[in-house]
Amino acid sequence: MVHIKRWVIITFALLLFLIGLGSVWTPVPIGAILMTFATFLLIAYSRRGRALVRGARRRFALIDRQMRWFESKSKAKMVRVLKTTQPLESRLRYGIKKLDI
Repeated sequence: MVHIKRWVIITFALLLFLIGLGSVWTPVPIGAILMTFATFLLIAYSRRGRALVRGARRRFALIDRQMRWFESKSKAKMVRVLKTTQPLESRLRYGIKKLDI
């Protein structure tokens, strides 16, 4: 039952991401919000999702900066999930000593 719930959430997150990607260029940028929520769900429920986000943060400094900004503005529960995607280089560069997991 737990695996089914996990797969349903991951499928829902992927669907949200695709809908968000398709609607990101509309006058009201609802797509960006949908993509952000989908990314959070993928990080929370998928190891592969965490690895993909961590790799993107490692490769692209802009994404890492935006994620760090989002972490500073988010609630504690969300920050704990987002910090699991911090690449080692970012943790060392910005003095983040440990993850509060």
